[in-house]
Amino acid sequence: MKLQDITVEVRDKTLKRVGQIRPEELDLTFTDNFNNVGSWALTLAAEHPLCDVLRTPGSGVIITGPDDVLMSGPMVKAEFNATPTDIGGSVNFEGVSDTVCLADSLAFPEPGNPNGATQTQAHDVHSGKAESVMHAFVKYNIGPLAPDARRKTGLIMGTDGGRGPDIVQSARFPVLGNLLTEIALLGDLGFRVIQRGTNLVFETYVITDRTKLVRLDVRNGTLSGQKVAISPPGTTRAIVAGQGEQEDRQFLQVDTPESIAAEADWGRRIEKFVDQRNTGDWSELQQAGDEVMADEGFTAINVQIVPLEDSPMRYGKEWGLGDKLTVIVDDQELVSVVTGIVIKADKDGFKVGALMGDATGFDASAALNKRVSNTETRLSALEANTASSASAANDQILRIMGVW
Repeated sequence: MKLQDITVEVRDKTLKRVGQIRPEELDLTFTDNFNNVGSWALTLAAEHPLCDVLRTPGSGVIITGPDDVLMSGPMVKAEFNATPTDIGGSVNFEGVSDTVCLADSLAFPEPGNPNGATQTQAHDVHSGKAESVMHAFVKYNIGPLAPDARRKTGLIMGTDGGRGPDIVQSARFPVLGNLLTEIALLGDLGFRVIQRGTNLVFETYVITDRTKLVRLDVRNGTLSGQKVAISPPGTTRAIVAGQGEQEDRQFLQVDTPESIAAEADWGRRIEKFVDQRNTGDWSELQQAGDEVMADEGFTAINVQIVPLEDSPMRYGKEWGLGDKLTVIVDDQELVSVVTGIVIKADKDGFKVGALMGDATGFDASAALNKRVSNTETRLSALEANTASSASAANDQILRIMGVW
């Protein structure tokens, strides 16, 4: 992609496109995260005709690449700056992706009742293919079948392909985005909310395995820089506790061939207690353990890469967010999923960097915090996720890109 391939439009609170920022006016950085909330930052001259629109609460941007919308989302901060050399001043805007609506909302036990204080059901339970269950939770909580008081304005449902394993999932006030993240792990699924036309669309897709086609390497001229870290699993054996008391409580131990192999490789048996007292269904207990294994039960490969500007393996063409790629490091093939993208577009041109695997793996304290924290906080802590846990990795990528 080149700078002229990027289109940035400003929208108002009703999702109406108000105007477009010319490529030569762009000073834009945005970060998108797989199955999580992305962020964007844009600087405009204070006298720019779209400045007042973007300052208005509820406004936002739509960022489009050569083939598809890359990100859309609302403005969350507008900061005016002026100096003696720039008396007119400029405005620094910050925003998040539209996926934030999934972090803003809870999955109610009785989604048809918009009052959280008068819920009459213990849990909202859905069963079926993982992708269909994800769509059901969104549809009834904030989508087209949600009560008017909770429905997200303009949100419609994308295509439900009925993909993934058969599951049973119950919900009692978890963060909706976190619930979807856990379900997506079971079926190698991705999701996002993006603006198309005048609507926001909840979209799901399957992770694409491009490991045979996309092989990134400094030596073959596809990368200008890379950084790789390998870290131990977060859990090798999950002890899932269901209902009951004392010796009568349900317990299930869950592991996988990958977790056992990682246990042998690192010489560490890493156990985790998973409290699932909300259910007595053995299939749900197994599912909870499978979610932990899918998220933590393997040797983590964490990669930061910066593709060459004229690389034949182009972001948005040959590969994208959520794809599984091969990276060559010291003649060794490492396979991982693209979990984050950092893009910079300004007067100096267009630059892209990518995170693969667990982006926090490059920071020991951040990795430790992630491993020991409950996944319940991953999407609920939106600001921390976008501005804190991801920022260190993003900063490193920007330095590799030569931006800082």
